[in-house]
Amino acid sequence: MLLFAVHGFRALKRVLIDYQGARRAKKLEKELEESRIAILLSQMQPHFIHNILNVIYYLCGKDPVAAQKAISKFSDHLRNNLEAISQTELITFRKELDHIHTYLELEQIRFGEELSIVYDIEEDSFLLPVLSIQPLVENAVKHGIAKKRGGGVVTISSQKTETAYRITVSDTGVGFDVDRYMDDGKVHVGLINVRQRLASRMNATVDVDSTPGNGTTVTVTIPREKVNP
Repeated sequence: MLLFAVHGFRALKRVLIDYQGARRAKKLEKELEESRIAILLSQMQPHFIHNILNVIYYLCGKDPVAAQKAISKFSDHLRNNLEAISQTELITFRKELDHIHTYLELEQIRFGEELSIVYDIEEDSFLLPVLSIQPLVENAVKHGIAKKRGGGVVTISSQKTETAYRITVSDTGVGFDVDRYMDDGKVHVGLINVRQRLASRMNATVDVDSTPGNGTTVTVTIPREKVNP
């Protein structure tokens, strides 16, 4: 009888552990979904839409052909964002780059010669969560280049090492104090959510290096065993 009770207790303990693990997994899945939607909404902020529409309005009178192209790019950008709401599977970095390219073309219409883009892509076939790199690019433009007199350069690069895929987003913008950035009382939705999603789904790391006045570099490192296409 005692042996039966011991086995019964162990079985019950395993059931409870499995149940608690399932609850934690479900909670994590919900948090990841909420963070994905939060990133999406952050990229559709009214100020961005307002600025782009103002540019298109201006182009309609000055250069109708350029206005048509801008409308097409803006439509593509909105469609990509809306499609991302239902995208739960991993995508290739190539597809993420397509989205990034559309976004940056719109920003270049706004900033003109003050925003230069450099692509240094060695590898783009690996997998990652949707909208996991574009928020970093958006931060580079919005918080780096846009705040610097005369503008600057945003560089996006990718490399494959023996153990990982590395994506780097750097800018020559205003930079910031990394130690104070996360403790300044503000909500940094984009960076925090990207870091959480990449860590949870890919066991990836996101490192930030920045110096006031000298720009910012964000490096994403994804273990290769997590991203076999």
